[in-house]
Amino acid sequence: MNMLYIQDGKQLEIYMHPKRQQILHELSVQGPMTAKMLSEALGMTPSSAKHHVARLVELQVVEVDHTELIHGITATYYRKSLVTVSFSSLAEEKRKLASDVVTRQIHDDFYKKAQSFTDENGHFQADQLSGVVHLNRSDADELYKLIRDFVDEKEKNRKGTEPFVFSLMAYHA
Repeated sequence: MNMLYIQDGKQLEIYMHPKRQQILHELSVQGPMTAKMLSEALGMTPSSAKHHVARLVELQVVEVDHTELIHGITATYYRKSLVTVSFSSLAEEKRKLASDVVTRQIHDDFYKKAQSFTDENGHFQADQLSGVVHLNRSDADELYKLIRDFVDEKEKNRKGTEPFVFSLMAYHA
């Protein structure tokens, strides 16, 4: 599991910029894209997309996937780095701000799409779960490790897979 710890307000500002969050989402769902492809998908200029991608590369949450020669021009394809971003190093007020923004984005995305909870074949499509489980410290550690290992294994886009967005918040009551 590769972790990126957001250390300060400057890194947080780079990471949480709304357009950069859209770029990260697009790369996570679509896979490798050029700045031009991102600009078309997100309704921005190619130079603006390139600027935002460069900032995300600086932060190491985006990386070069490959380059291609297209009509005599070298196109650089970017991908989301396989890292988990942690806000745990931030002061409490900045952690809360980051958490609020991420939670709002996922909530808005979940409810803006017409969601059925299963597809026509009865396969899982979407759900929102909430509750309390009773765990000892060892069980809590095991649950966290199971989730992290599963996410790490499934984070990379592979043939025959579809993107599912997730958000999980667990804490000691």
